[in-house]
Amino acid sequence: MSVASTPPPGPQPATRTHRRLPALGVALVLLLGGCGNARQLSPDVATPGPAFGSERVSYPQAGVTLRRAPAGWTRISGAAPAVVTIATGQATIGIFRYPRTEPLPKTKAQLEAAATALVAAAKARDPTFTEIKRAQLKIDGQPAVQIRGTETIDGQPRTVRTTHVYAYGAEVVVDAYAPAADFRRVDAQVFRPLLATMWVRAPKAGA
Repeated sequence: MSVASTPPPGPQPATRTHRRLPALGVALVLLLGGCGNARQLSPDVATPGPAFGSERVSYPQAGVTLRRAPAGWTRISGAAPAVVTIATGQATIGIFRYPRTEPLPKTKAQLEAAATALVAAAKARDPTFTEIKRAQLKIDGQPAVQIRGTETIDGQPRTVRTTHVYAYGAEVVVDAYAPAADFRRVDAQVFRPLLATMWVRAPKAGA
């Protein structure tokens, strides 16, 4: 038996019976007393937030127009080959334009070979890269390949949808990635609509 659990001998002070507050009173005292020193929760800057609608943005120097860019996300234009980075939380869309002098892939066999080479390059760059799915498609009527997979970025696992469009003497790349837990939501709300409505044209000199 602990010392604290045994009352001292002799009569107890009369004031002792008035020192104990009801449980609700204790809770109120603690709540009111702690308001000034309550720890403020840090804002969540990692979880990708929703887009506040969409807006049209153009990058004529790269021949790229995004008719459904996510409104409210941060956009930072880049120097060639980078076109723009669009991000919120840990979700990012990076768009690049790489001029090519060699013939661009057009046929199914050529596009499949391009996809295989892209996967090999991704694994060489990041041994954790795992391919989930690949597809051949058209972006604004131009041949493209798309690869979805998982990789590690800055030590954190990410799911990525990378799309490579071959047109007008260049390879236009759209890398869209987000944490695995958020990818399906962000992909449905932002990534796929952006890709489905993207225009690819010949770049305008001096734009």
